[in-house]
Amino acid sequence: MLLISAMLMAPFASTGFAQENEKDAKPAEPESASDIKPEDAKQAEPKLVKIPGVFEAVQSTELSVDNEHLTTLELSKIVPHGTTVKKGQPVVWFKTEDLDKQLDKAESDLKLAELAMQSEEFSYKQFLKTQELDKQAAKRARDEARNDYDHFVKTELERDIASAHQNLKSNEFSVESAEEELQQLQQMYDEDDLTEESEEIVLRRAKFTAESALFRLEDAKIRTQRSIDVLIPRTEISRKDSLDRAMMTYDRAMHDLDNARRKRDIEIANKRDELSEQRKKFTEMRAERAGVVIKAPHDGIVLHGELTRGVLPAKPVSWEPDAKVNAGQTIATLVTTGKLVIRVDLPEEHVALVTPGTQAKVVAKAFPDCKLSGKVRSVAAVPYAPGKYDCVVNVSGKHLDKIVPTMSCELQFTEPTDDQGTKE
Repeated sequence: MLLISAMLMAPFASTGFAQENEKDAKPAEPESASDIKPEDAKQAEPKLVKIPGVFEAVQSTELSVDNEHLTTLELSKIVPHGTTVKKGQPVVWFKTEDLDKQLDKAESDLKLAELAMQSEEFSYKQFLKTQELDKQAAKRARDEARNDYDHFVKTELERDIASAHQNLKSNEFSVESAEEELQQLQQMYDEDDLTEESEEIVLRRAKFTAESALFRLEDAKIRTQRSIDVLIPRTEISRKDSLDRAMMTYDRAMHDLDNARRKRDIEIANKRDELSEQRKKFTEMRAERAGVVIKAPHDGIVLHGELTRGVLPAKPVSWEPDAKVNAGQTIATLVTTGKLVIRVDLPEEHVALVTPGTQAKVVAKAFPDCKLSGKVRSVAAVPYAPGKYDCVVNVSGKHLDKIVPTMSCELQFTEPTDDQGTKE
């Protein structure tokens, strides 16, 4: 840019310097025609800068198949290169046999997926019911363990201690009764007329009964003391442990059930999304199947292949029947006629000369006699390739209807002479 600025500023700087010198210098005598040398006349002629360009349609559309699922297609037919078509007119046809097979398989897979989803939904409902039953069972087990412990602490513990004391008391009373009975028998036998042999038998039995009662009493004392000191506290600890375990089991059951519910919810949601995606895919495949015929989106000329900056491919594109076409591949380009611009690869050395608004003469190579003129619309600020800037030129003139896109031309720009630079 510094170079361009310097070039643009040079004529004005030299002009100013010349004006200052002219103030001090004497007026020069005008030269006669005989004094002008041929070399000077030749230098005074404007210099033409010729730059090649190509006529480009204002509107162009690349015809391609943007399928996402039916990505590989076989070409059936395409209109010839250079055919003029109207909007909505068929341009490209594809074969449908393989597409119909893919679509039928996709439909069958979708039906199977829907049946499988019905089973999944039924299983999910059963799972929810089972979860509710499992939660209720866990709550009942917790409540039963809690009630059992509460009942033991409030009722059974006190009753067990009382029962132990009552059992001891009962054994003590049995001893007392047996001893009283033995004493009464001895007293009765001392007063009655029973034989000594019968007396010994009865007394022996009574003594044995009293001894047995005394033995049971000692045993009852031991059991009672053990029940109070060991068995009852041990039972209390066991009941408390059972309650704690029941509470832990309940918490674990709730945790596991909640995790299982969240996991199952995620799984069923994923399956629903998968089925939804499969349905969407099938719908899109049907829409892609309906697009086996590409129609012209607007009026224009069909050019086979992809244009690069308005230029046809170096190697002509020839589509044969059964040719494979991939998704996104440009099959043809539809270009409009009438309104045209000129696409120019502007060399870097002419950036200072060719600027927006610059006028140019346009010479069409196919019709050099057509009087055409151009006016620069835009010039890129940076090159798109080394030493090349994108430039667009508006074109006008008679017989422009003869020109079609992709035709080449020559633009002639007049380079300012030194005299013109001085006047500026």
